[in-house]
Amino acid sequence: MQHHSNESATDDGHRAIPRPTPADFRKLVSGPQENIIRAMDISPPAFEEFKKILRDQAVMMLDCERFLHEQMPDIWAIYLNWAREELASFLSRYTDAWPVELYVEHYLSKKTYAKRHAFRAKMTKLRPAPKTAHVKSSASERGVSMLPAPGGPPPPYEDHDFVQPDAAGGDDITVENFLKTVNPDLSHLLPAFEELGISSEADLVVVRSWVPAVRKDFFERELMGRMSALQIQALNVKLGEMN
Repeated sequence: MQHHSNESATDDGHRAIPRPTPADFRKLVSGPQENIIRAMDISPPAFEEFKKILRDQAVMMLDCERFLHEQMPDIWAIYLNWAREELASFLSRYTDAWPVELYVEHYLSKKTYAKRHAFRAKMTKLRPAPKTAHVKSSASERGVSMLPAPGGPPPPYEDHDFVQPDAAGGDDITVENFLKTVNPDLSHLLPAFEELGISSEADLVVVRSWVPAVRKDFFERELMGRMSALQIQALNVKLGEMN
């Protein structure tokens, strides 16, 4: 069946089910699949068959550890065209085949959130324990254990404040400053690193502890859509140079 975005009726004369409003669409993406079943107006068994077809092909064509908006546009277009052809009869009930985008986004969101939450939990578990500083009282000369001051947002960055990591006198480095030291500068990728749970020097230390091949594989899998092969290699080398 030829598909058009403005079609309002199916081949048998019945009115097609329109695409949900943007607000309702977002709620369906983040909600339970029972809400999607109701929106599509189908039986649970029919929905199970529908989603199995989409998921089986998604595993082969899409990166199922990334959100829909992070997929390569060309690959997503190929997948969507495949779904429209493969499920043409079924999708003729819906304006512009919107259930495909809805379910795939729902599926990828759940998998990606779960995977990244697990990664953040692992990073937190591997993060080194806070060090204590021992000072002596001038009066009693007794050792006193003091915890470091609570961490907080760093002060506004100024060019003249920047210190190269190897020249810092033991001070913590921020992820942003570390990314600035990579050649080419990768500081624009700070939000992407924070999404992966890499938000402090301790997190960088954990990543640095991985063998180079593991680091390269990790960044290629997680950031290839945002970084070139050259940038990934430069980042991997810089991590290896960390003290």
